[in-house]
Amino acid sequence: LFQALVSSVPGSMMNVLPCFVELGRLDVPAGQGRASTRFPRAQRAQQAQRAHAQSTSTGIAGAVLGGLAIRSFGNRRPLRSLPKLTARVSILDIPDIPTEVDGDSCTPPWKSTGAAEIADEVLEGAGGADYVMNLEGRKVRGCLKGAKQVATLGPASASDEMLERLFLSGVDTFRLNFSHGDHEEKTDLIKRIRRVETKYRHPIGILADMQGPKQRCGKFADPNGVELLKGQMFRFDMLPDLGDVNRVQLPHPEILEALKPGKQLLLDDGNIRMEIVGCGRLLDGKEVPVEEAKESKEATPFVDCKVTVAGRLKANKGVNTPDVILAMSPITEKDKKDIEFACRAGVDWIAMSFVQTSDDMKELRQRVLNLGFREIKLLAKIEKPSAVEDIEGILEASDGVMVARGDLGVEMPPEEVPFVQKQIIRAANEHGKPVIVATQMLESMIKNPTPTRAECSDIANAILDGCDAVMLSGESAVGEYPAQAVTMQRRVIERTQANGAVVEKHVDTDTEDDTQNILATAAALAKGKKVAAIVVFTATGKTAQLLANQRPRVPILAICKCLEVARRISLLRGVYGTSDADSQQLVARVERETNSVRFSEAVEVACSLAREKGFVDSLEQDVVVVSRLPLFSQGRLNTIRIVKAEGLQRDGYDSFDPEYD
Repeated sequence: LFQALVSSVPGSMMNVLPCFVELGRLDVPAGQGRASTRFPRAQRAQQAQRAHAQSTSTGIAGAVLGGLAIRSFGNRRPLRSLPKLTARVSILDIPDIPTEVDGDSCTPPWKSTGAAEIADEVLEGAGGADYVMNLEGRKVRGCLKGAKQVATLGPASASDEMLERLFLSGVDTFRLNFSHGDHEEKTDLIKRIRRVETKYRHPIGILADMQGPKQRCGKFADPNGVELLKGQMFRFDMLPDLGDVNRVQLPHPEILEALKPGKQLLLDDGNIRMEIVGCGRLLDGKEVPVEEAKESKEATPFVDCKVTVAGRLKANKGVNTPDVILAMSPITEKDKKDIEFACRAGVDWIAMSFVQTSDDMKELRQRVLNLGFREIKLLAKIEKPSAVEDIEGILEASDGVMVARGDLGVEMPPEEVPFVQKQIIRAANEHGKPVIVATQMLESMIKNPTPTRAECSDIANAILDGCDAVMLSGESAVGEYPAQAVTMQRRVIERTQANGAVVEKHVDTDTEDDTQNILATAAALAKGKKVAAIVVFTATGKTAQLLANQRPRVPILAICKCLEVARRISLLRGVYGTSDADSQQLVARVERETNSVRFSEAVEVACSLAREKGFVDSLEQDVVVVSRLPLFSQGRLNTIRIVKAEGLQRDGYDSFDPEYD
């Protein structure tokens, strides 16, 4: 079709005010790439209007909704005559997004021609949505807060309506807890998340949280368990007999083998505490000497304990070993299946529970690589004292960390947790890795519509410490007020940010590293009163991550090569990724010919997206644009520019002249 159109245009007209008409990469057969042809502007503008309308229903040469995009390069302004379709879209009207892949992929841009405007009834239902009014007068999802929000999905939030409300209330990444539910349920949740993402054209991250090894004691003859008294002796062994007031089964030989006299044993989330006073082996239910035990493979270990904190111990209660590193992998057989499922389902982050040392994260990395996935990000949950001691090695081996204060507070004195939290956040900031603070942030809102003042202070202090994101668990998964909890958390974030008390990282613009120098300069320029945002072009998300570590005062718009990259960087503080059709057009041209895109064209796309997504509220505001040239290439940054939000015309450019590019 395009070749026929080309042949119908007289050669003498080909150089008259040319404009590009580009076919989007959506649904184009592999290997064909994207067509690009020059036509006379007047003739092509009329054809483009008809093609744009037709593409919304029938498609042209493989284009689908939004696939045909028009860009005028005869002057600095893009063609503004084409209407944007902003019809109301229901999540249920959006087709399912494929949720099984064999390896790293690059999803085409959204097939809708425009983000759905946030409906007033949805705003009211969200209880205070995170939205802004862009320069076109449309309500769009906000992209202005610094610290990000992670919310766990569960029975209270799994419906389409509630999931959409949580997103509009401020959620940037949804957590899927693999301790509960099956793969069918998780597949359904992932599809629902992607529908919301497609509806609002706003990348959403998905964090798959693995269950990890759960050590639990056996069952008791009495269904109500046994009452343990302070000072009494109690034994843990491998015998399958039902427990009583003197002993119970602990079906984890790795724990019994590792425990030695003087070590601590915690049960039922630390409510019961014991000290190991002896250990040995049993053969046919009887204690045997060490020498005889060594000669028999049938001898099983046991430990004798002294109760130091009394309480009632019931069946299947958790067992923690705070001062012992167990000779075992944190990846259970269940985790192996869940990890493979998560990779193929297209999640963005995988979190590993009960990490002990950096070797655990290296094992997880290798397993994901063996499955054929290199780009999925890995997050270590810090909930054991041994992980705190090896925090430097863990940060080297992972892409981010989570301060999981629940189990961490069980395995170490609670009064130590606030200082360990600060230590982990500081270490993560130094490594330039995102860090999430989690557990009991708004615990009271599981049952109550408002939080305690201490909970608000907890969120604010985590942000002041420098975390990238704060997380809700039971509050959004099983709570009675999930949307209100997300809204309250966002309000605390915004108030902390508005207070100006957030600690800024020292910006060093005198460095030998060109990339760091440009990023530091961008962060320094962002301190200007008129600068509304920093825009970066990134192929892998690394540039956005490095810039986020500078902690600039303004939000960062990351224009990504792939939608997957935009999703993964959703955890980074102050970073909002996108991979719209406009940016995909630039990507396609760069892939065809490395130097085919001038920086001035990229600046126009940057300003257009900043306006569309509500990063600026006035055309007089400045935008700092940072990139590598050629665009989306690897290597050091080499270009930075301050431009008015309206685009380069405000700087006196009337055409794309190579002298200015």
